[in-house]
Amino acid sequence: MNRKAAILLALLLCCTLILTSCSNPLTSLWDFFDKKPDTKEEKVPQEQEETQSMSELSASQPEDARAAILYYKDNENFLIPVMRYIPKGDLGVAKIALSAIIYSPETVQDISAAGLAPTLPMGTRINGAVIKENGLAIIDFSKEFLNFSSEKAEELGIKAVVYTLTEFPNIKSVEIRVDGKKIEEMPKGTEIANVLNRTEINLQAVENLGEKLFKVVVYYHKKGSGAYSYFVPVTKVVSSFENSVEAALNALLEGPVDGSSLKNPFPEGTQLLDVQINAGIAYVNFSEQILANQGDKASESAMMKAVTLTLKEFPEISKAKIFVNGKIVENTDGVGSDNYITVPAFVNFYE
Repeated sequence: MNRKAAILLALLLCCTLILTSCSNPLTSLWDFFDKKPDTKEEKVPQEQEETQSMSELSASQPEDARAAILYYKDNENFLIPVMRYIPKGDLGVAKIALSAIIYSPETVQDISAAGLAPTLPMGTRINGAVIKENGLAIIDFSKEFLNFSSEKAEELGIKAVVYTLTEFPNIKSVEIRVDGKKIEEMPKGTEIANVLNRTEINLQAVENLGEKLFKVVVYYHKKGSGAYSYFVPVTKVVSSFENSVEAALNALLEGPVDGSSLKNPFPEGTQLLDVQINAGIAYVNFSEQILANQGDKASESAMMKAVTLTLKEFPEISKAKIFVNGKIVENTDGVGSDNYITVPAFVNFYE
């Protein structure tokens, strides 16, 4: 080996030793770009359902307003009760309340965020309203009241008038006139010749009546097409029970018809074990399956609301207490807690 070759070999050996004793800069560069993220993975927040329950809202009553329960319709033609503050005025409470459910661009814009719509035809005017001592309200509409778009819209509109007016304690029944005259039948076939009373709101159809002879009203939760969810009253036809409260709560637990947009908040298998009424308080005893969603505040709230709203249909009941297998559930403020639940004064609220 000549002198030049020996020098070159020595230099190569030195470089090898240096590189093996130091970190390779190319390796370090690749490690930088291929660096794994921190082991604590940043969780992508799940998209929250941006809805607020209309049953949970509350606001103080303005001095220049009064409370009224108005009946609107939703995108599936359910009639929805909504408590609202309507302005005081010289028209009288019946006229003001009915004016608030007449279709107009302003009313549509006002209630559209809730996913609801007015129930009476555009252009309808209220010519007069008389409330007699026996609780009969005689309402005289203009001819535009006859302009419902369909048979279903007409049926809902008539019921909206009756239900909205009979929410006032001094009104028990309704007589409808058009331009001062009684009419027997609306253009789409709804009969209004006789005095009208509350009947079968959002009736759930029954294929085979059999021995089902009794009607009850129960309440289910629904996510509306707008920014809010709300409770919907549903009329069910059930077998006759001596205790109609028991019949209503059992009908509630059955849930809505299959495929319905209405939600049954009760876990599968939940049964009503007993219900007793004493001094205006309903003592309701459910099976242990009702605790399947224990700790889920929204689910428990929906269950308690559905129960108390259904009990609201019985005027003698003002409060409820829920038991599970005959016992109080310890260390909870949810279902089965040692609390009395006040029956709500209204179903839904919209400011």
